[in-house]
Amino acid sequence: MRKREKRKLKKQDRGIVDFMMVTNHFFHSLREWILEMDDPRNQSYTTYTQADFVYMAILKNICGQYSMREMEENFNEETCIDTLRIMSGNQKLDEMPHYDTLNYYLERLSPECLSGLRRKMIKCLIRGKQFNRNRLLGKYWRVILDGTGLFCFKEKHCENCLVTTQKKENGKSIKLYYHKVLEAKIVLSENIVISLGTEFIENEREDVSKQDCETNAAKRLLRRIKKEYLRLPICVQGDALYATEPMMRLCREYNWEYIFTQKATRQKALGESFEWIKRGEGAIRMEDICCEKGSAFYANHVEEVAGKTEVMNVYEYEEKDKKGNTNTIKFQWITSLELNNKNIEEMVYAGRGRWKIENEGFNNQKNGLYRIEHLNSKNSNAMKNHYLLTQISDILMQIYLVWNPYIKEIKQTIKNTSSWLLESFRRLTVTEEDVSYISRYTTIYLE
Repeated sequence: MRKREKRKLKKQDRGIVDFMMVTNHFFHSLREWILEMDDPRNQSYTTYTQADFVYMAILKNICGQYSMREMEENFNEETCIDTLRIMSGNQKLDEMPHYDTLNYYLERLSPECLSGLRRKMIKCLIRGKQFNRNRLLGKYWRVILDGTGLFCFKEKHCENCLVTTQKKENGKSIKLYYHKVLEAKIVLSENIVISLGTEFIENEREDVSKQDCETNAAKRLLRRIKKEYLRLPICVQGDALYATEPMMRLCREYNWEYIFTQKATRQKALGESFEWIKRGEGAIRMEDICCEKGSAFYANHVEEVAGKTEVMNVYEYEEKDKKGNTNTIKFQWITSLELNNKNIEEMVYAGRGRWKIENEGFNNQKNGLYRIEHLNSKNSNAMKNHYLLTQISDILMQIYLVWNPYIKEIKQTIKNTSSWLLESFRRLTVTEEDVSYISRYTTIYLE
């Protein structure tokens, strides 16, 4: 595409107006949901509504303003105030909230409020049935477990800090205090993978004998997801850390399926049993599958050979290079789903997709648009709320990116998109008529 054509398409992109259009289309009750949250402030002294704060935080994230001071400087425009007034519905708004005022609110707001807001958004998307065709084997929603570190301190930050000892090059040891988080991400489509649930990995108090860990956090997180999405057909995915019988037993108890990465270090007996089945020609081989035209092996109920109690169907995938030689790297998974020649290719795509999502997901949030490792507040409660607001913003941003035809056409980067959103937010005057059109007459299709 020529530069002139790109410029022409770029002019058709209305930036913040289109973002509002897509947001209002998929979540037309978002403002009401925000205002329904339990407000922790004394109502006698409030100037701003909860919608003012939440929409301001969303705009901060989608416009690539990872610093609170940077946000305040760039949002100090009359057009920004006018647009925020329309988004929040607060007709009395005559000034952008100061970032200290936003942090004061987030320090007192229960994280359960934002978790509840996200839950309403997710249920709204699921009930819309637009993504049903992307479910695994036409039935299961893929939920991928993925943990990462958020903040690290040389000194104790709070009583919930995790602690580790790190050896330096000079042989001395130093204590580091850190915070971690575990995400459950639901796969709506190939390009839309969003936060379904969050569990912060932290100690309950300072003097605990055993620190919190990712596996315990996973149990808490899955328990809450089961409670909140009681009838949702789920297939849980995770790396080799979760390939244990207790985790499989938990999935069976919840009537869920699972796909976990298989490594000899976690399930040695299982790996040896699968190799024994392969040597005895008990495993079924499929050739020329997936984009790489690799080979797949699979065998059902390997647990009967390995002496295990939970269902462990095992499948393996080998890639081929351009010369036709098999690469040394193999991918292997454990699943509760029955494998056959018709579904093995889809199962391989699902297994490999988890790896891609895990590597790209938090990497994009850390090093791309949101910079989730940036400390917007030292208050532990505000830290959690900033993180949850980032995940809510990411839901809106992912849907907007998939919908926007101009981004697709000119292959625009997410960083350039956020820059244009910031520019349009600062310069473009959004009117009540725009919002009326957005609310009443717009039809939007994804993909």
